[in-house]
Amino acid sequence: MHYMDQIKELAIMVNEGLTIYIAVHNKILKESGTFRSFFKNLLDRGIAMSSLLEESENLKPIWDEIHQKIEEFRLYAYSVLLKDEKQYFDILSRYVAAVRRTVAALVDWQRLLYKGSKGFPNNTMTWKTHKQKERIYKDTISELSHFLGVNECMGSM
Repeated sequence: MHYMDQIKELAIMVNEGLTIYIAVHNKILKESGTFRSFFKNLLDRGIAMSSLLEESENLKPIWDEIHQKIEEFRLYAYSVLLKDEKQYFDILSRYVAAVRRTVAALVDWQRLLYKGSKGFPNNTMTWKTHKQKERIYKDTISELSHFLGVNECMGSM
């Protein structure tokens, strides 16, 4: 039995999830990743950090569901896949894991920025911590871009 049609359906689901992730990523960069956006937020004219955090957190259940579908497929079909089906599925599965790590890093970074936006005296965000979380996120994006074999992934940061 060949399972390429089911693998293609999984790939379409991954593509749809990736489209949503890219939109959130781009919005966050536009709204919080520039000097101009810093001043807009400072003057309380930018988008609320709570909104950006919520959008990033909404990615987690999407990618958890995709991961669950991948694992369900692995359990019932992997042992009988043809060689080329296994290769394609393995790549798809590793890609989903990489995107999940990227989403987790994005959420972690946005949580820190949200806490930082709450102001003093409850502000636990330092510049060093901010740059560390940003670096972790950039590293996961770099992992995705290397995974895909491209130099840049989803714009520059």
